[in-house]
Amino acid sequence: MSVTVEGKLELFKRVLFEHVEKDWAERKKKLAEELEQKLNEERKEYEKQIKAIMEDAKKRAEAKRTAILAAIQEDKEQEIIKKKEELFRELTESLKKWAGEFVKSDGYKEFMNKNLNQALDLMEGQNLVLILTNRDMDALGSFIKEKVAQRVDRKNIEITGHKEDIIGGFIIEDREKGIVADFSIKALIDEAKEYMGKLLYEKLDEVLKA
Repeated sequence: MSVTVEGKLELFKRVLFEHVEKDWAERKKKLAEELEQKLNEERKEYEKQIKAIMEDAKKRAEAKRTAILAAIQEDKEQEIIKKKEELFRELTESLKKWAGEFVKSDGYKEFMNKNLNQALDLMEGQNLVLILTNRDMDALGSFIKEKVAQRVDRKNIEITGHKEDIIGGFIIEDREKGIVADFSIKALIDEAKEYMGKLLYEKLDEVLKA
């Protein structure tokens, strides 16, 4: 049986179509695979960039958070220091006010007598200078001279009154030996301030830093 030209052409077209269809299917598959691979690579790169951006944003946010917390902590510490100084000033004024009332009280005379005896026992020299406030010179000068005269060691004591800043009490000096003993109210307040200030700061820290 012979095949006509038309039949040959039809057969050729069918074979060609099958070839093209097969080739296109392979190309389509390859193209799809390449496209999928490219999309995956681009997706990974995109995810990588997103991750980098997020990490950078996180670092920036953390740095900003750290800076804010540091600023808050600094403000808090400054406020604590300010509060400490304020309370310490109040404490100092309170002690001075108390001292001003104490030197006018009945117990002050006994305080002076007790401290004077203690000071004279400590000082070995015979020629001493006793420094008082002008107020105590007027109010207690005679009393102090009498107490000194009653002592068996008979020390020679010059009494002078110029130190208003000592508030009360006295300073006694042995100028020959260069010895000074400070029994003034001011010295007692300074010692009390140091101790009470330390105690105040410790208690305040417990409250403010809790």
